[in-house]
Amino acid sequence: MRNSNNMNLQNQIDQLFSSQRMEWELLNNNIKQLDNVEQRSITWGNNIEVVLQYNPARITSASAKVDKKSIQERACFLCAENRPKIQKGVPFMDKYIMLCNPYPILQNHLTIPLHSHVPQLIGKKMDDMLSLSEQLPEYIVFYNGPKCGASAPDHFHFQAGLKTDILLTGDNDLRSCLRIESDVKEEAEELFYDVYNYLKTHQPDEDEPMMNIISFMENSKYVIHVFPRKLHRPWQYFTEGKNQLLISPGALDMAGMFITPRKEDFEKLSRDEIEDIYAQVSMAII
Repeated sequence: MRNSNNMNLQNQIDQLFSSQRMEWELLNNNIKQLDNVEQRSITWGNNIEVVLQYNPARITSASAKVDKKSIQERACFLCAENRPKIQKGVPFMDKYIMLCNPYPILQNHLTIPLHSHVPQLIGKKMDDMLSLSEQLPEYIVFYNGPKCGASAPDHFHFQAGLKTDILLTGDNDLRSCLRIESDVKEEAEELFYDVYNYLKTHQPDEDEPMMNIISFMENSKYVIHVFPRKLHRPWQYFTEGKNQLLISPGALDMAGMFITPRKEDFEKLSRDEIEDIYAQVSMAII
């Protein structure tokens, strides 16, 4: 029964992308750009890799103002009444809508907001994230915390996209990643909240511990990668002149896919700068 559900939902998503591409020129053009996106790889020895993606369509997200005043002054682009009329979706669990992301980073890039306008806090929603992963076995599902790359910290949402090897990467010397895996969904969820509560002791004043999360299925196991964070954006983001790098790390960057919306950043980003950015934003876990 589970496999039938998986195929059904993945087929619905394929059909959604097919129909939306025919109707929505912006989405179609940006997916075409993604098919020809420039990438380059930086490696450390034989076992650590970071893939740089030059993706000019992501400039709006990377430069999004997420301070309280800016959020209050703009209409929420994930609420149904403010979304483009042309944007259609596939319902999930009667409380989410699965939408084609018009500024994709991944193939079949989905944004999956709750119907309700509630803050971006993972709270008790890990069960929903694992259900998504279960029904989308060819996908990763990811979550950006409100101070960790979410461009809509006022409206709860997941994202998802087709798997690529770099995004399944666990812990390495560049940054911390806590890996949870289990054959049983309830156990994976319970282990996640153990990690959540542990991280909460490091950041007791935050609404939730700063983190990015990626979940996926691997050999019929539920896998959760938690990337603990201590900073939203590195100093290079805020500086001016030749030292500026418009890098605003989210879950995919933490996993090893650096998204660079500006060509100059894509071309000049060095091994040392990547190490420095990770050192600033990732929280080391002993």
